[in-house]
Amino acid sequence: MGGRYIVGVDGSAPSRAALAWAAARAVPEGGPLVLAHVGGGDDESLGGGGARRGPHADAGLLAGLADSLAGSGADISTAPLSGPVPEALAGFARTGDLLVIGTHKTGFIHGRVLGSRSIRIAAAAPCSVAVIPDIDVRRRTGVVLGLADAHAAHTAAAAVEEARRLGAELTVIRSTPHPAGDTARLPALDRLRDDARGFTIRVRETRRPAAEALLDASRDKALLVIGARDSAGQRMIGPVLHDVLLNLNSPVLVVRGPAAASE
Repeated sequence: MGGRYIVGVDGSAPSRAALAWAAARAVPEGGPLVLAHVGGGDDESLGGGGARRGPHADAGLLAGLADSLAGSGADISTAPLSGPVPEALAGFARTGDLLVIGTHKTGFIHGRVLGSRSIRIAAAAPCSVAVIPDIDVRRRTGVVLGLADAHAAHTAAAAVEEARRLGAELTVIRSTPHPAGDTARLPALDRLRDDARGFTIRVRETRRPAAEALLDASRDKALLVIGARDSAGQRMIGPVLHDVLLNLNSPVLVVRGPAAASE
């Protein structure tokens, strides 16, 4: 990864899970790891359980977290921000960064729910976003990729990189109303098979709703990779990604970039 790992922290259990996940990646690479805390302008905490703090408490939180990682080998810095959380984090992030946030949303919810923090941040951010639930994933293995369409090469490449990073099997889920066999004709899948030489890749075609199929496939996996594509200059969160972020049962990497898949 060429950019920064930016972790939204607020002292809640989900934000601590996000920090642990990001640190496990940043430390072997030597960072950079940025701890970002947003104070003021928003009544909802990052992880759904942290209390609002004053300026001195904010500074103490950031200093304490940075001290806890001292000596880890990561290039650690802190970023006190202000304003509404999604806008503050999105404004601080740059293309090429990875923004990592925690979430407490792991129940099953149908339909569009306003105010979900992870959805708002994923929609606003100019970079890829990792959404980390407060669950123990240490014994999990495997990466799941939601392959949306023929323009999903960027998302597929990210999934291959993650599978290589973890030394894990990659499972590709293609939800389509078309007859079985159409998946093999996707150019993105052909390129993925070429890139994935040297480790196992499995392709599952299903006629189930896409979000349902992805959540089922990732319930015991280390990571789910799904794409988000800009449309007419606007950052978009489609219905599949929306439902996945509301009901996730594993860490989710939302890949944003050139030719990322629209979900």
